[in-house]
Amino acid sequence: MSDNAFIVFLKSSLFIRLVLSILIIVDGYMIITPVFGAYTDYIDWRANGFSEWLKSLGFMKLLDIPRFLLGISLIFLSLFMLNGARIAWVFSLFLLAIISFVDLKIATENIHQGYFSLGLFSALSVFWRRYHHHSLTSAGFVAVTCIIALLLYSIFGTLYIGNEFLPVVKDGTTAFYFALVCMTTVGFGDIVPVSTDARVFTVTVIILGITIFTTSVVYVVGLLAKGTKEIVRKRFSYMKNHYVVIGSTPTAVSVYQGLKNRDLPVAVICQESHRTHYPEKDNIVTGDPTSTALLAEANVKQAQYVLIMTDSDALSTFVLLGVKQLVNANKDVKTIVLVNQESNMDKIRLLEPDMLFSLSSLGGEVLMRVLCGETISNASMSDILLNKMVKN
Repeated sequence: MSDNAFIVFLKSSLFIRLVLSILIIVDGYMIITPVFGAYTDYIDWRANGFSEWLKSLGFMKLLDIPRFLLGISLIFLSLFMLNGARIAWVFSLFLLAIISFVDLKIATENIHQGYFSLGLFSALSVFWRRYHHHSLTSAGFVAVTCIIALLLYSIFGTLYIGNEFLPVVKDGTTAFYFALVCMTTVGFGDIVPVSTDARVFTVTVIILGITIFTTSVVYVVGLLAKGTKEIVRKRFSYMKNHYVVIGSTPTAVSVYQGLKNRDLPVAVICQESHRTHYPEKDNIVTGDPTSTALLAEANVKQAQYVLIMTDSDALSTFVLLGVKQLVNANKDVKTIVLVNQESNMDKIRLLEPDMLFSLSSLGGEVLMRVLCGETISNASMSDILLNKMVKN
């Protein structure tokens, strides 16, 4: 490797993530090593019971249970942080904050460990931009693992101080039940902590449960929503000779439903706040309809008709300009614009849409023909739209 390439590597995001991951592994190792070193004589759990066996393990002391799991979790998360996983960065930051607080304020015999963790917390905060990778697989795996670690912490902790609950917790099934009740903050009240240690432990389970569950669910759901949008965008890229409905007015929704009932390919562009006007699983993309990038996602270049039916003539004008810019001189793409105010008809006509109409004019013309006894056929309707509403 040349000197220039080596310098570039030292400045790269990968090198920074590598150094931070190694330091986090060291921090996790420093946390779990004293825990293992506190191991005492082994007691046969079959003869003395699981709860007594658990208490015989020095590394399962009340304060050692969370420290041990936090150390293991940090080492585990460091592997995902190497790839720049944002969710691993979030959880690592949270765990380092807990370790720093405990070591600096509660377990002051580990004060040096606390300062080291605090330094890592600061470093991760500074280099937060280096962790930008979003992956549904990584997010799900990290979230599930953290929830399992929290569950193990809750179960073992409940068993360890089982005598300090009312009624006494002696078996794993009851401990599992109590752990889930605390983690989900349901709180039936059938098992009550009666000592200070038990209450403190219960509070930690509740706080960690709220934090981990909320973060995991929100992050995973966000990635699922993002993944759904990506699926819709890929689906748009394969659409050709389709209809693009832009807007969420009653007319736009009615036209959309009519096209769907005829099994015609149709895509919709609407604002995020109007997404509920259309079915959940259909080809809907939300955002600013004047954005050429959003119009390109709906593949308007390959569309047969682009129907601009917003509730604002000014917005429709900018949308039409964006469509014209994308389709350029492609005569195969027909543009249809709904005008809300009759006074704007001549202004929008200057942009030369293929079809331009207003509901008031169209309704008035149809009513007059009915009143005059004139027959309204498909040909006459086409004449009303194409000849009466647009100047050639």
